[in-house]
Amino acid sequence: MGMSTGGGHKGGVQSEINVTPLIDVLLVLLIIFLVVMPIMMKMETLQVPRKIENEKEMPDPNASQLTVKAKVGGDYEFDDGNGNPITVPSADLLRTIRPKLEAMSTGTEKVVFVDFEPAVPWREVVLTMDTIRSLATDVNHDEIKVALKVKEDQPGM
Repeated sequence: MGMSTGGGHKGGVQSEINVTPLIDVLLVLLIIFLVVMPIMMKMETLQVPRKIENEKEMPDPNASQLTVKAKVGGDYEFDDGNGNPITVPSADLLRTIRPKLEAMSTGTEKVVFVDFEPAVPWREVVLTMDTIRSLATDVNHDEIKVALKVKEDQPGM
């Protein structure tokens, strides 16, 4: 407790708040936030491919391309470029796409386009892209390039 040396109330009870514990708690919280902020700010880099102008340049003709379309019911429509799409349940997506990716020659660029219906939740689209990237055998998962089909021409998108 503190002492009063000035005049006024002698022998009375002082009602001052001890702020030392409050300052201690605030300093501990400040230290916790300073330690946790760099961990929370960890960022995942995303490489967005530039838009190719069809009149000026063409994509790599040696690239092997597949298309996977996420449907509203949770199923996927798989198209390997032959013109006949196959409907695949979500549990069988990896089993269907893995042999197609392994059959592609190792010298070519493997590209998988992910398309989606407008009512499909965004988390399902991202989960599909992550699932396909997980098939890559290299550490950085750069062996398979996964791209999202952009819908520019549709109103409301």
